[in-house]
Amino acid sequence: MPSSRVRESNPLYTRSALEAGAVCAGGHPLEAQAGAAMMAAGGNAIDALVAAAFVGFVVEPASCGLGGYGHTTIWLARERRFVSFDHYCRAPGAAHPTLFQVDDDAAFHYYGHPATKGRKAEVGFMAVAVPGAVKGFCDAHDLFGRLRFARVLEPAIAAAEAGVDFTWEHALTIADREDEIRAFPDTAAVLLPGGRVPRTPRWMPTGDRLDTSALARTLKAIAAKGAAGFHGGAVAAAIAWYVQGHGGILSAEDIAGYRTRVLVEQPTRYRDHDLVACYDQVAYQALQMLDGFDLARHGPDSFAYRHLTAEALALTFTDSIVHYGDPDVERAPVDGLASRAFADVRRRLIRLGKAVPRPVAPGDPWPFDAKGPKPRALETRRTLGKRSGTSQMVAADTEGNAAATCVSISSGFGSLVYVPEVGVFLNNAMQNFDPRPDHPNCLRPGKMPIFAAPALVSARRDRGMFASSGSGGYRIETGVLHTFMNVVDHGMDVQAALDHPRVHSQGEETYVDARIPAVVRDRMARAGHTVVVVHEGPGSNNFGRIVALRRTRRGWEAGGYPAWGTGTAGL
Repeated sequence: MPSSRVRESNPLYTRSALEAGAVCAGGHPLEAQAGAAMMAAGGNAIDALVAAAFVGFVVEPASCGLGGYGHTTIWLARERRFVSFDHYCRAPGAAHPTLFQVDDDAAFHYYGHPATKGRKAEVGFMAVAVPGAVKGFCDAHDLFGRLRFARVLEPAIAAAEAGVDFTWEHALTIADREDEIRAFPDTAAVLLPGGRVPRTPRWMPTGDRLDTSALARTLKAIAAKGAAGFHGGAVAAAIAWYVQGHGGILSAEDIAGYRTRVLVEQPTRYRDHDLVACYDQVAYQALQMLDGFDLARHGPDSFAYRHLTAEALALTFTDSIVHYGDPDVERAPVDGLASRAFADVRRRLIRLGKAVPRPVAPGDPWPFDAKGPKPRALETRRTLGKRSGTSQMVAADTEGNAAATCVSISSGFGSLVYVPEVGVFLNNAMQNFDPRPDHPNCLRPGKMPIFAAPALVSARRDRGMFASSGSGGYRIETGVLHTFMNVVDHGMDVQAALDHPRVHSQGEETYVDARIPAVVRDRMARAGHTVVVVHEGPGSNNFGRIVALRRTRRGWEAGGYPAWGTGTAGL
């Protein structure tokens, strides 16, 4: 056996993969069931994905919601093409580069930039960016869905009318942010019943419940009017009145003016797969770098696989954090970051026996910007394109369509702003901008901030083959890319690919799953990695919560990781 290979000690696989003719997976079993029900009713994968997402907006209030945003990728089997719906948050019209002051005494933000004084970009009314979740899914369904939109929203409305049991996951998030929650009376009224962290079903059949009756009314407005049911009229006015009445800057005009970025991207090539990840330059650069190494030869449990993946992630995250800016607003080398020529240059820094010095120095993508794959805005029946906490769902149908989405409100329960009249928690995505006015990711009106949260879909020989997305901040990238490579390079079934231990690096420390053998971890340390060993378990999210599906000879196979935080369904 080559010295670079190490035999793994039976990795823990959490469940069997679900195989069926059509499948749906999500962050909650009710999401997957809603998606499968749409396909059973004659809908396609797009109907399934939209239904699953809206159910998620009800049953996963800490992770996603109408007040959040999304990234969605679709493979259209009949047309043999990908379409991306980038419905990420946008900065309000009153935003400007010096809106927030940099807190020089605080640690850098998880996303690679400074924190703001008073945490104003992280918590509260100034932290709210323009939500795009509803508009993006309405646009996707309007273009490619098959069932009536009102039919697709029926499972979400039913879930909201029933109310939501607080789970241990909700309780953990609430307990973690309890002191902050108490500063917002309307939020505390719904998240701290009786003035305490909610009771969850343990020894008793039921615990406390979240009242979602106002959310049900809002969902009915969306079912009747489409995007206008949220982005206009009474709902948008109520949200703006509430936010501005407490010192925020989000306006009804911001909500009404939101536009999805709908793109036909030039697919990235990895092995014999074409793939799109909803305009995620980190996914494109990392996979193109790793495409130059024979990962299959080294094996999934080898030092080489762990080391090479960590190196590619470290280089790629560094490059995007330094250079990325919304190309609709800033002059930034976004196409260069995604170009194969730039990936080839950065790959030359990687050595099998020695890690790139930390912290990783950024590369220069500008010379390659003209060579990068340039997406085009999709021409549609409507004006969709404008140069202007997290969950996940995937779906695939019997016709071969496949879709993936990543939906979020940023932190757990977002900004902690809850609008009682409409039953919606609002995002805190203003933290995703860089508060330094000279950075490409600075604040400007209508701008989208940096992200690295792939909704990845692949095709091979004009057939949809794989779809995946996740939650967990930048660890989504790690989870989705590892799962994809485990399937493509190492021939794993989808559940084994999801469960297999992973590594993560953003340019400094290398986080390593404790299930990876000590001999591999030690060799990584000797190679120059600052190894941080982490354990996965309920309440942690060190390597992302991921769902995925892949094509099999008999249909599709779906799975989720971890077992306690995902659900699958099929027919």
